[in-house]
Amino acid sequence: MLYRPLFWTSYWCEDWIFETDYRGANCVLISSASSKTAFCLAYLIGKRFARGDIRRKTIVGLTSKQNVAFTTSLGLYDEVVDYDSISTAPSLQLSEDKKWIYADVAGNGALNKRVFAHFRSNEHLVASIALGMTNLSPSTPDKVSKVWGLNTFATAAKSPSSTSPAPLEQFFMVEWLNVRKHHLAPQEIHALQEKAWKELMKDCVGWVKLDRVSGVEAVKKAYEHLTKGGLGPDKGFIWNLWGDDDVRPKL
Repeated sequence: MLYRPLFWTSYWCEDWIFETDYRGANCVLISSASSKTAFCLAYLIGKRFARGDIRRKTIVGLTSKQNVAFTTSLGLYDEVVDYDSISTAPSLQLSEDKKWIYADVAGNGALNKRVFAHFRSNEHLVASIALGMTNLSPSTPDKVSKVWGLNTFATAAKSPSSTSPAPLEQFFMVEWLNVRKHHLAPQEIHALQEKAWKELMKDCVGWVKLDRVSGVEAVKKAYEHLTKGGLGPDKGFIWNLWGDDDVRPKL
């Protein structure tokens, strides 16, 4: 319930960048690293390496300071960096032997500008992927967080010059699956997904604590608490408007 839609976005995005040989990158930077879409992507890259399909990729997560401890505890990233440390973190220092892919799960225009300014050119940042909108910035003047369009996946996006980072490519799972159905038989796609899902259900135990709430009043109270205090990335709510002993109506 909590993982399924987010996990498949991550799964097919990783499939896409794998099909393009990760654009030659050996490092991956993922924003909103405490979110399920982000850490599932990190998880899938790690699984790909463990199977021997790719060479080792350094995976760095970007998150807020209050979420650094949780994100690190997942053990899915090589390093977790808070948003204020983009330009100073040792793992993000530019070097000729590091080629980066940036997966933007946050969808925050101001953050992206800082990331692009840090990497400066496509010699360091070879690809950027718009993958989510967990942290929209409505005050962003150009509203880049909300600008979406068709990605035909025919060719990789190119920077206008080597002095600018690779522009954001928009990933939409349905579009990529429309491409992949010409590469793989339906039975192959089903088998891949079944295997990946079973592995996730085994590996994800303990990542997020589930909090089950039943009954109208209890759900209302939990909702009011959530609107005031928010919800940390280490918790997931499952709310049931019927009480545990109620007879559910036939639909």
